[in-house]
Amino acid sequence: MNATATSPKTAADLVGTFRTFGDYGPAYQVVSTVNGQKVHVVVVQTGEELDYPTEQALNDPESR
Repeated sequence: MNATATSPKTAADLVGTFRTFGDYGPAYQVVSTVNGQKVHVVVVQTGEELDYPTEQALNDPESR
């Protein structure tokens, strides 16, 4: 049986996931939604917290 991962579709789907800023950037964890346009993230390497555009987070790859 072939298991396929589903891509997140909304900000709420992103909460709890680990992703990277683009293909080669640092990893971050999505910790909450801010509004329909942003999510609150924590950069794994530095602990920095910031609000990040939901649309960009949806396009960022999952962290490995």
